[in-house]
Amino acid sequence: MKKGEKNLGKVLSAVFAGVVCSLIVFGFDAQAASLRGKDNEEKVFYYLVEKMEMNNAGAVGIVANIERESSFNPKTSGDSGTSYGICQWHADRFEALKRFCKREGYNYKTLEGQLNYLDYELNTDSYFTRSVLNPIMAVKNNKNGAYMSAYIWCYYYEIPADRSQRAEERGNVAQKNYWPKYKDVVLSLVPGEKYKTAEGTFIAIDKKTVSFKAVADKKATELNIPDTVKIGDIKAKVVEIAPGACKNNKKLTGVVIGKNVKVIGENAFSGCKKLETVKIKSTKITAFEDGCFKKIKKKASFYVKSSVKSEYKKMLKEVAPSDIRIKKLS
Repeated sequence: MKKGEKNLGKVLSAVFAGVVCSLIVFGFDAQAASLRGKDNEEKVFYYLVEKMEMNNAGAVGIVANIERESSFNPKTSGDSGTSYGICQWHADRFEALKRFCKREGYNYKTLEGQLNYLDYELNTDSYFTRSVLNPIMAVKNNKNGAYMSAYIWCYYYEIPADRSQRAEERGNVAQKNYWPKYKDVVLSLVPGEKYKTAEGTFIAIDKKTVSFKAVADKKATELNIPDTVKIGDIKAKVVEIAPGACKNNKKLTGVVIGKNVKVIGENAFSGCKKLETVKIKSTKITAFEDGCFKKIKKKASFYVKSSVKSEYKKMLKEVAPSDIRIKKLS
C-alpha cells in the first residue's frame, strides 16, 4: 500500500469512529428510528394501532398514561432506580423487560424494545390479557372509549397507590388532550366503522374493502361511486353499495358505479325519481337486491359491459321499472 493510501485510510477510519461516537454520545437509537412517527408520542400511538391493532380510542388511553409515567422517554428511571422505561416497569417487571430484550435482540433502553415487551407482556400474562388487553380492545372508538382505555390501563396495568384518582385524571387527559388529536387518524380500517370522505360516506367491511353508504353532497345531481377510495393511509376497494344508500334522493339524475362493486343493496336507489342514467362499470355484480332501483325515472337507461349485458338485463328487470333500457357501455 502506498503512503498516500495509508494516510487516506487513517483519515477515513478516524471519521468513521467520530460518527459512531457521535451517535452514541447523542443517543441515536437505530431501533427507534425504524418506528413510524416524527416523535416518541406518535411512535407509541402508531405502534399500538398498526402492530397491536387497537382502535384510536384504545391507543389514546395508553398514550395518555405513558405521557404521565415517563413523558415518552424510554430512559426514564424512578423509585431509586427500581422502575424504568416508558411504563415505569417496577422491580420484577423491570427485570422481565431486560430478560425479554436480551432474548429477542433488543436494547431494553430503547423505545422499540420497550414497545415490543409491552406487547409481549399483555399477550402472555393471563392477568394483563384478561384485565387490560381484552377490555381495551373492546372500547368504542369515541371519546368515552378513550377515557375508558386510559382508566383501565392506569387501574389494572400501572396500578399506582391512589389508582382510582389517577385513573380518573388520566381518563380526562386521554379524552380532552389526545382524542381530539388522533381521532381522525386512519391507519387501518375497523370493520363496521363509518368514514366520511370527499367522495361520500363509506362503511368498512374489512381492513381493505368498504361499502358506499351516503353521498357527500346532498345537492349533487351526479354521483360517481369510485373503484377505490382513499381513507387515511388506506386505499380501499369499494365492493358494495349499502342498503338504502341513496334512497329517496330527489336530486340525482346520473350515477356511475365502479368496477369493484359486487352487490347493490336493497332499496339502494329506491325513490330516486329523477335518476335517468346509470352506468355500471363492474362486471362482478352477483346481487341486485330487492327494490334497489325501484321508483326511479321511467325509461331510465342502464349502460353495462357487453360481456354481462344479457345477465344484468334479467337481474335488473326484477328490481327496476319494467320499461328501463339496457345499453352497451363503451
